[in-house]
Amino acid sequence: MTFSRLHPFTSLAVLLAVLALCLLGLHHGWVAACLFFVALGFSLLEFKKYTSWFQFSMILATSLGLGVVLDLEFGTHGLLTVSLFLASAAVIARQAFMQQFTYVNLLWLDSGVALLATALYLSVVIRTPFNWVLWLLPLLPLACAVGLTFSYIQDAQQMLKRTKFGYKVQVGRPAPDFELPDQTGALVRLSDYRGKHPVLLIFVRGDWCPGCHMMLRTYERNRMRFMEKGVHLVGVGPDDIGVNKDMVARIGVGYRMLSDDAQAVSGQYGVVYSNPIIEQLGVDYAEGIPLPASFLVDAEGIIRYVSRPDRVGEFLDPSLIFGHLDQLPAKGQVAWS
Repeated sequence: MTFSRLHPFTSLAVLLAVLALCLLGLHHGWVAACLFFVALGFSLLEFKKYTSWFQFSMILATSLGLGVVLDLEFGTHGLLTVSLFLASAAVIARQAFMQQFTYVNLLWLDSGVALLATALYLSVVIRTPFNWVLWLLPLLPLACAVGLTFSYIQDAQQMLKRTKFGYKVQVGRPAPDFELPDQTGALVRLSDYRGKHPVLLIFVRGDWCPGCHMMLRTYERNRMRFMEKGVHLVGVGPDDIGVNKDMVARIGVGYRMLSDDAQAVSGQYGVVYSNPIIEQLGVDYAEGIPLPASFLVDAEGIIRYVSRPDRVGEFLDPSLIFGHLDQLPAKGQVAWS
């Protein structure tokens, strides 16, 4: 593992959590609670940047640590531990299990768990004499849980609204040709693969999107299986070359990531939409936000698979594409559009 993938703030959170446990053993509960709080903040700080199981584990562990210390200090019988566990689970579950949840399945579950965690917290604090530690420290994971889960709902609604009528390209039609630079600056033209290899185009929303990190890693883990069938994986995103170079190194992706910063290609394929909610969070792309989508293009330049627009995120399951690989025709010379 390279240093660029060591999660610096989350690694610091590990040291703070260990120190908090030591102080708890020395009966310094208040200081331990504050250290767990800071450790949790550091773990959440890199949530959008790395989106790894190490980070998920630290968010969960520091939330539990904070809850345990508060329960011990205030005698709240484990209720705060349960509350903060539910809050952290609501934050990470959809990202950690994106393949199962996708972007749009069971949206009520995340927000329901977050609201349950908040209700449990309020039931404790209103029956306990006021103390700023008890009121303030649990608010970070609870606020993150409620805010993120409701943003998931709003984002999914915008996605489904945009994909209601499908994408611009369809199975059986020629794939629109394009030329874009990859993370090294080298220009890649889709038609360069003609007569040589099928291509799986993987459109992502950008480095800011945790779910897209999970998606890119999922295909990285299955890259050799695609290569056995001669299929080359090619990612397409709205970030510039420098951002893509940093992202693929940080999350561990070994295939090309193309920079469609003008979103001309995303527009060709019909995978751009506008989402005011996401834009309010500081994600500012001039032409809108790309939809997560995938397109399998055979060696003749014909589209053989398109991820279902009514189930955005379903493409995270590569097995849905494997069944189409054996049906790919032999290499041909059909012209690209």
